[in-house]
Amino acid sequence: MNEKGTTERAYWTKEIADVLQISNSTLRKWCLALENAGYIFDRGANNSRVFYDKDMLLIRRLKELVQYKKMALDTSANLVVSTLEGARRTAGVREENSDNSSAPMKPMNAQEHVLIGEVLDRLERMEEFNKQLISRLEERDKYIQEQLHKRDERMITSLREMMEAKKEIAASEKAEKEEKKGFWQRLFNRP
Repeated sequence: MNEKGTTERAYWTKEIADVLQISNSTLRKWCLALENAGYIFDRGANNSRVFYDKDMLLIRRLKELVQYKKMALDTSANLVVSTLEGARRTAGVREENSDNSSAPMKPMNAQEHVLIGEVLDRLERMEEFNKQLISRLEERDKYIQEQLHKRDERMITSLREMMEAKKEIAASEKAEKEEKKGFWQRLFNRP
């Protein structure tokens, strides 16, 4: 039996981190964000957090929003906590929500959940599209770089060929000049 008198299985930080495949420090950071959003975790004798199955599900939803949907941690924590019934939220948050008469907070209904799901799906599709676009841009940049490299190589080859041709022309002109010199000039090497 746990502190509340139920037989629900309790987990410790390391166990939850292992199950969710995250580090202990990430779990602590996420728990702080959830607590800042108004969620209450049960505490053990040494004030360490005790997790139950419902806590694990909540943190798993947070992980999906943060890691896969790429939402900000505080936004994700507020969204996850807002989907809960008031029992697991802190009294301060419940009082603050009930005192705010201009904008009363109410639990999200099924239609709002569906809308949020649709928005998250759209965001996911946009992220996938952006990834594909980035991939295509990288492929295009790689193609351009390859073409520029090939062009540079062709230009260098052409310049080398031109230089060789000029050298050959100069050598043939020199040879022609030598042939035109008279016998005595060649013999005495006069210019």
